[in-house]
Amino acid sequence: MTSTAARTALVGGSVADGSGAEARSADVLLSGGRVEAVVPLGERPAGGYDAALVDCAGRIVAPGFVDVHCHSDITLLAYPGNASRVTQGVTTEVVGNCGMSPAPGNADPEGLAGIIATIDVTPDVPWAWSDVAGWLRALDEAETATNVAAQVGHGSARFAVAGTAARPLDDAELDALEAELEAAFEAGVVGASVGLMYAPGESATAAELDRVAVVVARHDGLMSAHLREYVPRLESAAIDEVAGPAGRAGARLQISHLRAVGDDGDFAAVLDHVEELRRGQDVAADLYPYVHGHTTALQLLPSELRALGPAAVLAACRTDPERIAGLLRDHGRSPEHIIVMKATATPDAVGHDLRDAPGDPFDWLVHLLVANECRVDVAVESGRWQDVDAAFERPWLSIGSDGTALDASHTASAPHPRSWGAFPAGYRRLRDRGVPVGEVVRRMTSAPAARAGLRSGIAPGARADIVVLDDERFDSTATFGHPASPSVGIDHVFVNGVAVLREGRPTTARPGRLIRRGSDV
Repeated sequence: MTSTAARTALVGGSVADGSGAEARSADVLLSGGRVEAVVPLGERPAGGYDAALVDCAGRIVAPGFVDVHCHSDITLLAYPGNASRVTQGVTTEVVGNCGMSPAPGNADPEGLAGIIATIDVTPDVPWAWSDVAGWLRALDEAETATNVAAQVGHGSARFAVAGTAARPLDDAELDALEAELEAAFEAGVVGASVGLMYAPGESATAAELDRVAVVVARHDGLMSAHLREYVPRLESAAIDEVAGPAGRAGARLQISHLRAVGDDGDFAAVLDHVEELRRGQDVAADLYPYVHGHTTALQLLPSELRALGPAAVLAACRTDPERIAGLLRDHGRSPEHIIVMKATATPDAVGHDLRDAPGDPFDWLVHLLVANECRVDVAVESGRWQDVDAAFERPWLSIGSDGTALDASHTASAPHPRSWGAFPAGYRRLRDRGVPVGEVVRRMTSAPAARAGLRSGIAPGARADIVVLDDERFDSTATFGHPASPSVGIDHVFVNGVAVLREGRPTTARPGRLIRRGSDV
């Protein structure tokens, strides 16, 4: 870990402190990895500051962005410079989302790798750990540009207890599951995530989710949830499936990437339903500003097959490929709306949509599943911009990228542009719709941080994670054609008081650290 910087003065900028208040003219002093002082313009000392000066005239000075929903669980070890996040202003990532984490379950590392294949896009990284404590130790010891906090994935814990069993857990297994979650919280995770569209987590019953919520509440952690359904007609019931256990236990609930898949139903009614729930319990959500999702190709199959796990699906693809192609075809997505994002054994397929298939598009997708042992990711155009904007109107919805730590050298998969551009794209979309700077910054800093029990803000004593940006120019340039494209309009990024982006270019500094539960003071 890089040592903290000497005293630095960010002078002449407009400070949006993360509280939601409008930006005000002030200087910000950093020392010892913390904010030393916020000095209003009229109180600047006549003799100036005994510090290295950074001219921020005409710029917004904000807390570093906090990505409460990302999947850098392993990639941060492969790309510790974290260019994909640093260049968009992210200074802290929360990993272990969607029920997936690279521990527990390491007694069968190959099996666990199959369970979390969609987040494991750096297969050359050795898993030098056997449990959650070891994984956190690996994150702690890595020299990285950004901070990281971790959740434990319920799906991984369930795999440790019952493998890929697609059935309710018995009482002994529920006790073992609870013990796995307890051990993870004792190791320092800040929450537990469930992924109810991913095997084996999608076999969870209400009793099992109650157990998860009770452990989370006991440790004042975050329960984050990838819902079972995002089709608006079914989405409110899917929200209730996780809101019920969280509410009974008193756990904070974060609905992951709240969005509408398709137009079957009224998404505004879904948002109103969350508003109603918020009157009685602690629930909020995050969203990325895109209409394409990015997930495993297995999500295009019916739940009853998918829940059996990757090995069972692979066997079905081999024995009856025509049936599986038909099931994929029946999913209702047109070939031009499905882009292959990861297929390590068939790299020539990556980046192509199914229209480029050498024959029937869905027969080709089955071929890719077999060739890659079901470890195929796809981006699917499945949403509408009007629903994205309707969600952004709700102040309890913050930006979460669903992306990952990468750099431009990554070739094992095709990144979704959200990995490089979610925060600038979200900032621009909100600002262009008239949302004030202070409120936009809150949704990208203190709001998501608080969900995970972390601190964020510009105030004396706060961690010196800072972004300096141009309000009029800050935007994403990342596209599906060129996803590894840094944002524009961002000048400087500081992590724990050290510059990791200076004048728009990443530095070699690695001041990031692991933030364990209860340690962010």
